[in-house]
Amino acid sequence: MANTNPTELEFATVFKDKNGIIIITMKDHKKLDHYDVININLAIRHKTEGKPALKLLDARANWSMDKKARERAKLEHSASVTKARAIVVSNFIKATLYKFLQGFSKFDYPQQVFTDYDNAYNWLLSLQGNEG
Repeated sequence: MANTNPTELEFATVFKDKNGIIIITMKDHKKLDHYDVININLAIRHKTEGKPALKLLDARANWSMDKKARERAKLEHSASVTKARAIVVSNFIKATLYKFLQGFSKFDYPQQVFTDYDNAYNWLLSLQGNEG
C-alpha cells in the first residue's frame, strides 16, 4: 500500500502518491541549513521505504540553502535511491539556469527541469511505464 500520508516539515511537504511517485513540495522559507537537508532526506527515505523511486521536486516556492546545506545535499545525493527526478521551477530563467548547472553534474538517473508541473509529472509517468 502506498504511503500517502504527507510528512509536513517547516519548509516542505513530502508524500508518495497513488502512482508511487515521491512528491516534494518546497514551501516559502528563508534559508535551509544542513539539518533541514538531513530532515527532508529522512522523510524521503521513509516514503520510498529504501527502494529506488521516481521523484518530483516542486521548487517553485521562495527558498534557498546555505553553504553547509549545499555540501550536505551533495552527500545525501550520493546516498539517495532515485530512478528519475523532475524539478519544477517558477520560470524559464530559473529552468535555463538549472539546465546549465546540470551540465556540470553527473547523475546515475534521468533528470529534467520543467516550468509546468503537469508536464513534469507526465514525464515521470512515462518513465514508470518503461520500467521492466
